Amino acid sequence: MTRYSRLLLIAVPLFASCSGGEVTSPVSTPLSSSMVSASAFVQAARPAGGTCKSAFRALPPLPGDPANYLRLHIEYACRLEHLGRSTAIAEQLVVITSPTTATASNATTYRAANGDLLYATWTGTATLNGPDIQFSGQEVFQGGTGRFVTATGSTWGGGTASFLTNKGAFTGKGTISF
Repeated sequence: MTRYSRLLLIAVPLFASCSGGEVTSPVSTPLSSSMVSASAFVQAARPAGGTCKSAFRALPPLPGDPANYLRLHIEYACRLEHLGRSTAIAEQLVVITSPTTATASNATTYRAANGDLLYATWTGTATLNGPDIQFSGQEVFQGGTGRFVTATGSTWGGGTASFLTNKGAFTGKGTISF
């Protein structure tokens, strides 16, 4: 076999395989966009949490609220993992269960430094000592906007607040996927 013959044996199949104008693939059936779903991409859990300072004010009771309900509007300034310097607003319901204990829950919207929103709910317990409060509980992430549209996860944390100054602070630690 001549040198020219060997070159043709290699070159002809190579050029013929690329001459049809079709996209070639290492699999027999190319993947279509309908075959790939969002659920095929696993979201990795990442560390979440950080610290927030808060200022709060009491809201008027809603019609029909029992005497042991306290409604609060809370604004946060935070430094949080995956949000950076961020702000948040929460509407909280405190249910005073005894002279020294309470339960609380709120819906929170965090705003990341780039404007993306992260939605969360928090439930916890509190110990009251005069005007001073110690609280702890779990926050659960439930979607948002931008990179947080599919966010899930939770943090556990706690902090303190004072009804004398209407200020507080808390820390949290957990995971988030988005």
